[in-house]
Amino acid sequence: MITEVELKFLILSEDVSEKIKQLLTHHNISYQHNIRRLHNCYFDTADLQLRALDFGLRIRQYETHLEQTIKTSGKVLGGLHQRPEYNINVEHNFPDLSLFPSNIWPDNINVEAIQRELTSLFSTNFQRETWLVEIEGSKVEMAFDQGEILSDGRQEAINEIELELVEGDVSALYSLSTLLFSQLSLRAGIHSKAARGYRLFADKPFNYNATLFFSDDYTQDNTQQWFIAALSHYLQQLQLATENYLTNRKLSALMQLVEILSIIRHGFWLYDEIITEHSKEIRRELSHFIQLFAWVDSAIYLKEVMNKTGNYRKKLEYSQQLIEQLKLEKRRFPDAEMVSELLHSERFNQLQMRLLQLILNDDPSKAFLLVEQPPLLLFAREQMNKSLTELHDAIEAIDPTDAEQFLAKRKVLHRCLLTGNWFGHLFDQQHRHQFRVPWLDMQQGLAELQSLWIIKQQLEKLADDNNESVVKVITWQQRKVENLLVALSHTKDAALSLPAYWQN
Repeated sequence: MITEVELKFLILSEDVSEKIKQLLTHHNISYQHNIRRLHNCYFDTADLQLRALDFGLRIRQYETHLEQTIKTSGKVLGGLHQRPEYNINVEHNFPDLSLFPSNIWPDNINVEAIQRELTSLFSTNFQRETWLVEIEGSKVEMAFDQGEILSDGRQEAINEIELELVEGDVSALYSLSTLLFSQLSLRAGIHSKAARGYRLFADKPFNYNATLFFSDDYTQDNTQQWFIAALSHYLQQLQLATENYLTNRKLSALMQLVEILSIIRHGFWLYDEIITEHSKEIRRELSHFIQLFAWVDSAIYLKEVMNKTGNYRKKLEYSQQLIEQLKLEKRRFPDAEMVSELLHSERFNQLQMRLLQLILNDDPSKAFLLVEQPPLLLFAREQMNKSLTELHDAIEAIDPTDAEQFLAKRKVLHRCLLTGNWFGHLFDQQHRHQFRVPWLDMQQGLAELQSLWIIKQQLEKLADDNNESVVKVITWQQRKVENLLVALSHTKDAALSLPAYWQN
């Protein structure tokens, strides 16, 4: 048995092989080079019993050699894959489970029954080009795989790089990855070939539902461990959100990605007084990307406005001209290809690598100051009280008839809700839900108000006092805003009246 430790990246670049050779030569990194064709057939029962165990079973063939492999349950974090793996040379192209050690199986599993029901589900065929490199006293196998996954007439491309630690320290993987980031457009490969094959076999597209609340039953009362465990969770969510956006190219998916970046950065602010300058540098990088994506908020609202305006075309004579003006605004935003390039960029990859290293670092002084850490529940309550006080102070004095005052408080409300994402699961979930409902209603109402405000701004550009159509649209917009402000004021009062659930 070996425990496979590898980083996996999906590739956007072309001429990958030549760029890798140039990179290694430029940095005087010695290597052994090899190319071979690999055919892999994956097996499971019809009801996917091995998949349920998070096991992967395959027969691999290269040239005349056959090898059966089973990978047992492991973990994936930030593109770093760690899984126990058992490899056995065989003479037939159908697996024999009895050849694997018996202790890998859970006690309630009938291995003989699984053996009888095994069938082939999908295959992977690809060319693997490898460079066995020596870097920082360690040995790393870098593999560039190109080919396809096949299942029942369906196929999906393979175009990825794997860095596997052969000998030495895992830091060598980070160093080699950093060199690759400088020459290739990459993103973290969070799904193995087997996982992608199972999805292809089921004929189901990649589906992502964000988990924006963090919970962990194992950190107990350790404030530092909670921070690191939450970063681990949110880094995984960030990479899933990245994959989700690149799969469907929807603004809503990109907004979700930006929200996760905001949650991660907010955690660094919550821990501001006890983290190191190194951690604060990572926070500044998070801010850099949040700023780069600041346009997404406006793009979402603009899209919403255009959809809503379409519903009024029969009523509003001026709506078509307004839509044309909105389309001009829309053209100012980056397109999907520009966003894709950013998500494969060296700097975005470096940010994720720095987060991964912070999470996996055994030395807590890298992330935290050498000061006494408060108990977790005390720390959480202090931060949640601070966020709520800031929110109360911001909205209590709002003029209920002033839309701009309401809109100016959106960020304060957002920060308070993000604090709940970090610590809310430490407390009663029913009380938490009841507390957050009116605040979430207010957030939704402010989003609606922002959409109406965009209409107002665009109408001002087109305004003509002598045009009855313009007056008609302005009157409609003002009436909608007035009604929404009444609803927001009621929601604000209801939210302010609720006791803090974390004090129960």
